[in-house]
Amino acid sequence: MDANTNKIKNMIERALADGRLSRQEDEDIKAAIGADNKVTEEEMKLYRELQQLVFQGDILIDD
Repeated sequence: MDANTNKIKNMIERALADGRLSRQEDEDIKAAIGADNKVTEEEMKLYRELQQLVFQGDILIDD
């Protein structure tokens, strides 16, 4: 796992620590994924896993 992917993973873990994902946290995570103008398969996998948690209702979206 490269440094940017590790950073994104840590951001997701911190964001989900309270069982909620704010819209700002989501935007920050997406910005970090695109920051280097490259989206790796591993970064997309992390984001898809995050989305799946939201879709399943395991994580709530906060405004």
